Amino acid sequence: MAGQTASQPRLRYQVFEIPVKPWHLSDSGEVTGKTKKNQAAIWSRRRGLRLLPMLKGLSEGEARGSNASGYVVGFATSSGQVAAFGYKNGQLIRFPGKNSKALAVNDAGDVVGESEIEGKAPVVAALWNNRQVTRLGGCCGGVARGINNHGQIVGDLYDQAGRYRAFLWDGVRGIEFLGPAGGYSSAIAINDAGHVLLQELERGMSVYRSPETTIHIEIPGREPGDGRAINNADEVVGAFGPYFDADHAFLWSEKDGFRDLNDLIPANSGWKLQVATGINDRGEIVGFGTHSGEDVPGFLLIPERK
Repeated sequence: MAGQTASQPRLRYQVFEIPVKPWHLSDSGEVTGKTKKNQAAIWSRRRGLRLLPMLKGLSEGEARGSNASGYVVGFATSSGQVAAFGYKNGQLIRFPGKNSKALAVNDAGDVVGESEIEGKAPVVAALWNNRQVTRLGGCCGGVARGINNHGQIVGDLYDQAGRYRAFLWDGVRGIEFLGPAGGYSSAIAINDAGHVLLQELERGMSVYRSPETTIHIEIPGREPGDGRAINNADEVVGAFGPYFDADHAFLWSEKDGFRDLNDLIPANSGWKLQVATGINDRGEIVGFGTHSGEDVPGFLLIPERK
């Protein structure tokens, strides 16, 4: 288990159970995710749980992201159908495209994810702007996973050999590939500095800051790791461990290194934090795990203020 060293600051968290499996945590403390019954939902400590309406003809859903104005995006499913949506001020919008998922939104309301364009396979990396869907590029399919407030987009594109490769896109330069040619890589998330959380099949996790600077995330014991989110302080959260049931949630920063989040909560809490899925700029963290041996939808970690 990876704990704090003597040189690291004594960071501790309060841990709270939340009623959604979380995917994203905004700076205002709004969590987007889904309930145990697979209903798209929003939760915050101030307003509690709010279920989103369902797209007509679809029965399940997930809320995957939100922005500063409370615009929530996600997707709904039923019997093999998948449809991207946006929700704001009580209005539910179905985005154009077939087999589509909305995965992230920035403060300008630009939404990214994946979709068939004009009903034609394959599913490609997509951008929705003013409800219009645009293909971001690539020959053979892909997904856009994140967008920052400067309109930079990250995700993965497939080549003709079936390999997926991380990309960074903006409206001026188009696509820039970040992962090694001939390898497998994913761009998981991007912050407002343009720093990208990368996951490579061979080399693991890293933070890409520029063509000259990539910081590798070292995991003690060289166990497998899975990055999920990055905030504007370049703090990364995710999961590590030999296999899923043994996973532990982690927090990493260049300054303080790699830490098992289970070492940063009260020892008698009854919690096993398995996966951290989101972190905001206040350092609050969401994820999921077990409490007293029982699966629970999710957890929220609040840093203790010294």
